[in-house]
Amino acid sequence: MYFKIILGLLLLGFFLPVSAFADDAEDAIENLGWIAVGAGIAANVPFIAMNKIRRYAIKAGGSTVQIGKQIRAIYKPILNFHILLNSIGYFAGMTHGFLFVSNLDSISLSLALVMSVMMASGLMLKYTSTRNSKIFGRLLHGQFGLVILLAALVALHIVVGDD
Repeated sequence: MYFKIILGLLLLGFFLPVSAFADDAEDAIENLGWIAVGAGIAANVPFIAMNKIRRYAIKAGGSTVQIGKQIRAIYKPILNFHILLNSIGYFAGMTHGFLFVSNLDSISLSLALVMSVMMASGLMLKYTSTRNSKIFGRLLHGQFGLVILLAALVALHIVVGDD
């Protein structure tokens, strides 16, 4: 438990000083958006890759099953890393959005809604114990279309936000 807290504080201490190097407040707020993007990529790419490799190793059978079992042993720390970085990214992104609320457009609002749905479904997966809520959370959180929508909205937000 203490390891998670210490790791979270270290990561937060690593990401937040990026804003301190900004020339003005608008640059600092913009840097929060980039922190959110970077944290999202760093949290999801290794986690998704690990899950895909593990599933492939188990399905392939033979000697690769042992690889799948070894990956399963490190699943919990990588899941905690995934949750921690996504939480940092979510709150950095939402702070970025609240501070730029005067520039609100439909893309930014859609992005905030999709981010909130993904965060809520992840929390549901982590903290609920009933079978039906786990199934619902897994279905919602693992929707490939929702992930593609999130990535597309981030890309659109960056392109439109630079104007």
